[in-house]
Amino acid sequence: MKWIFIPSNFLLIIFSFLAVIVLSPILAISLGLIYSLLYKNISQEISKKVSTIPLQIGIVLLGLTISMTTLINIIDAYAIWVLFFIIFSFVLFFILGNIFGLDIKLNILLASGLSICGATAIALIGPLIKASTKFIFISLAILFSFNTLAIILFPMLGDLLNMSNYEFGVFSALAIHDTGSVIGSALAFSNPSVEVATSLKLLRTLALIPLILLLNYKFNANKNGFVFPKFIIYFFVALGVANIFELSYSSIEYLKILSKTFIIFGIFCIGLQSSKIEYKELSFKPLVLALMVWLCVIPMAYFISVA
Repeated sequence: MKWIFIPSNFLLIIFSFLAVIVLSPILAISLGLIYSLLYKNISQEISKKVSTIPLQIGIVLLGLTISMTTLINIIDAYAIWVLFFIIFSFVLFFILGNIFGLDIKLNILLASGLSICGATAIALIGPLIKASTKFIFISLAILFSFNTLAIILFPMLGDLLNMSNYEFGVFSALAIHDTGSVIGSALAFSNPSVEVATSLKLLRTLALIPLILLLNYKFNANKNGFVFPKFIIYFFVALGVANIFELSYSSIEYLKILSKTFIIFGIFCIGLQSSKIEYKELSFKPLVLALMVWLCVIPMAYFISVA
């Protein structure tokens, strides 16, 4: 038991415990950031072993609590808008990328990460298009910065604009990039927002399939196909199981708490991942380009969510 009293281990336990007990996404990512600044090497090791597994487990458990009717209504109402947002973001990235003289591979990474599903898209598409490590680091640094800001600032913006739980769920799913940050932001706003945000964000993530097939054809880098994020499949399996067997109210409430606990711990791990980001690689042009696209997307997402 002596390992508990090693300062780095003791602080990790305390921070993890605080994050899970308080169940605040903002506190969770802040504690992760602080720990990564204090113990960079340990944070990198934890990120390598744990990665986004807790967050994925939380999302799958959340699938057990969502009504199929709710999901179908959300998809029916916003599927066209999700497609529009993805196409709009890509077109804007390539127009501005040409104006800024950005490398095509860096532009693809930024457009994929900020238009579809953040780090997952970058991790899958980087090797596919044979992007350099530097370009991947730049994309991840920008993405992580935006995601951290989103978790902290978007709930405040939602309160300021007097958005309903449903409206904020739609808003966060359209305007925020990474799945973890979408859920974290929605969770910080209200529990009911999470169901809407998760359903819509996973629909947005499905756009990875045609994008990767297209890029695979274009760059011919991976003839053996690709590995699609399995947690999305598990989410829909969980959704089907829950709706077939009609879980009791008490079971659903317990699963919501368990899901929230895993999601919060997953967000804490996202904070730890900042230790892997090489901000010295970051340059002015891609940062400004990504910010310009995001600032165009945010007001559009708001007006669609409240329409």
